Amino acid sequence: MAMARPRGRRPRRGSRWAAAALQAACSLAVLRALAASPPRERLGAFAGRAAPRGAAPATRCGAVPIQKELAMSRVHGEFPRAMVKSAHIDEDAVETACAALANSVLKGNTYQFEALAVVLRSMMPPTTGSQQVRGPPEFATIEKERLVWSEQDYMSGPQENLMALQGYEAEYARRVAYAKEGFRDPMVLEGALDLAVAYLKNYAVDKADALYAAIEPYCMERGLPWDVKWLQDCATLRCKQARQPEAAVLLEEVAKRTPPHPATLNNLGTVYNMMRQHDKAQEYFEASMEIAGRDEPGKENLWYIGTAKKHMGQYDEALPMLLKALEEWERDEPEDDVTLAKLLDTIGSCYDKMGQSDMAVEQFTKARILYGRSIGPESPLYGSACEGLAKALVHAGRYEEGFDRLEETFLNGAEKDAIHTTPLFELLGIVLEDLVYPGNIDTRELARLEGPIELAVRNMVHRGIDGDGNAGVLFERMAQVMLRCSMAEPASPREEQDGAARRRALARQLLERARPLVEECTRKGEADLTHISEMIRMELQILEQQDAAYRTKLGAPTAGVAALQ
Repeated sequence: MAMARPRGRRPRRGSRWAAAALQAACSLAVLRALAASPPRERLGAFAGRAAPRGAAPATRCGAVPIQKELAMSRVHGEFPRAMVKSAHIDEDAVETACAALANSVLKGNTYQFEALAVVLRSMMPPTTGSQQVRGPPEFATIEKERLVWSEQDYMSGPQENLMALQGYEAEYARRVAYAKEGFRDPMVLEGALDLAVAYLKNYAVDKADALYAAIEPYCMERGLPWDVKWLQDCATLRCKQARQPEAAVLLEEVAKRTPPHPATLNNLGTVYNMMRQHDKAQEYFEASMEIAGRDEPGKENLWYIGTAKKHMGQYDEALPMLLKALEEWERDEPEDDVTLAKLLDTIGSCYDKMGQSDMAVEQFTKARILYGRSIGPESPLYGSACEGLAKALVHAGRYEEGFDRLEETFLNGAEKDAIHTTPLFELLGIVLEDLVYPGNIDTRELARLEGPIELAVRNMVHRGIDGDGNAGVLFERMAQVMLRCSMAEPASPREEQDGAARRRALARQLLERARPLVEECTRKGEADLTHISEMIRMELQILEQQDAAYRTKLGAPTAGVAALQ
C-alpha cells in the first residue's frame, strides 16, 4: 500500500551486534538469577517459608512496601488480616519465573513463554478499578526526530534487515526495562509506535498486530497526535492483512479528527482502490491534488490516478500516466528499489490487461529481481510480483515457466503472516483451469504443491481461519490438485506408488475437513455450495477406487510385486 512506502536512512551496520549483545546479557542474567538462591529457596511458594506474624512485608532494596501504596483507614487497623492477601509475594518465585522467562525468549520456546507470562501476571498483587484508572497521563507529543526505526528503508537485503530489526527490538526492550510505567511512559509508547512501523515495513504482520493491540487504549487515552498516529498506522496493517474494509473505517476516522490533508486523501483512495470502488478512489486522488494546490499531477498523483484508471479498464489513459510516474521516480530516486518494483508491478498488470503479455513479463521480471535483492523472497511484495509474472507467462503460452512461478507464489502466500484463503483459491484455479485441464502441463507436476499445501493448512489452523465456507472450498480445491497428480500412477518404482498413496491420503483429509464446512455454509444460507458438496462426494469415491487398486497391487503375486520394485 502506498501509505507505507519506505523512506529514510539505511540501517546502521553496527546494529547487527545488538542482538548478540542482548542474548549474551540475558544468558548471564539467567545464570545469575538461577545461581543466586540455594535449591530449597528456589522452590518459591512451595518452600514452606512463612513471614513472622506482624512482620513488615519483604521488599527488595529501595522498594516501597505494598501496604504503603494503599489508602489506609481505621478499618484496616481493626482488621489487619484483610491486607495479608496482597502483602506477601514470594520474591524468589518471581525471580525464578522471570529468569526462566528470559531463557525461553532466548530459546524461542513460545509454549514455555506463554505459561510463564500467565503465571507472572497471576502473581501480581490484586488491584481495584480505582487504582487502575489513574486519570489522564502527563502531556507529551510525538517527536518525529526520535522515530528512527520506522524511517529506515530496509533495502539492504533480508539478512541485514532482520539483524537491524532485532537490534531495534533489543534497544526497545532496554527502554521498557528502565521505564517505570510501561506504555503510560511517553517514551515507551512513542517507541512502540516506532517499532510497529518497522515491523510493518518488514512485513512482520503478527508482531505489528500484537503491538498495536497492546498500545491502542494508551494512544486513544492521550488523544492527538497519538490517536491519529495509531489509526493511520493500524490502517496500513489492516491493508497488509487483506482487511481493507476495516482500514477504510480507520482512515475515515482519521479524516474526521484532522483537517483535510493530501496524504489522508491519497490513503483513502488507495484503500477504496483495493476494495474495487474505483470511482470513489479517483475522487479522493483528485481531491488530494486540489488540497495540495496542484494544477499538474506529480509522480505520486500520476501513480495513484493511473492505478485507478487501470482498475476501471481505461488502459490507454492509465499506461502513459504510469510510465511517466516510473520515469520520474527513476530520475529522482533511482535507489528506491521497493517503490520502483511496485510501479513495475502496476505497469506489468496494465500491459497484461491490454493483451501485451510479453511486455508484462518484462515488467514483472524486473520487479521480482528488485524485490528479491532488497527485501527478499519471503516478502508478500515479492509474492505479488511472482503472481503477476506467473499469469503473464501463462497468457504468453510459456506454461512450464508459468507453473514454476505459480509454485513460488503459492509457497509465498502459504507461509506468510497474513495468509488469506481467496488468493490461494485463485492460484489453484489457474493451475487447474489454465494448465492441467487443457493439458498444458503433466499432471504429475502437481506433486510439487504437496508441501506448500500442507504448510498452508497448518498456517490456516494456527490462525483460526480454517472453520468457514471459504476454507471449505479452498480445501476442496487443494484436494482436487492432490487427487489429479495421484491418479496417473506409474507402474514403477515403488517409491512413486507410495508417494501417490500419500497424496491421496492428504486429499482425503482435506475433503473430510471441507465437507462439514461446505454443508454448514449451505444450511445457514450463507451460500449455495451444493455443487461443491457433490464434487466432494464424487472425489471421495474416486479416492476409494484408487486406494483399492493400490492395495490390490500390493497384494498381487510375486511377479507383479517384483515389477513394482
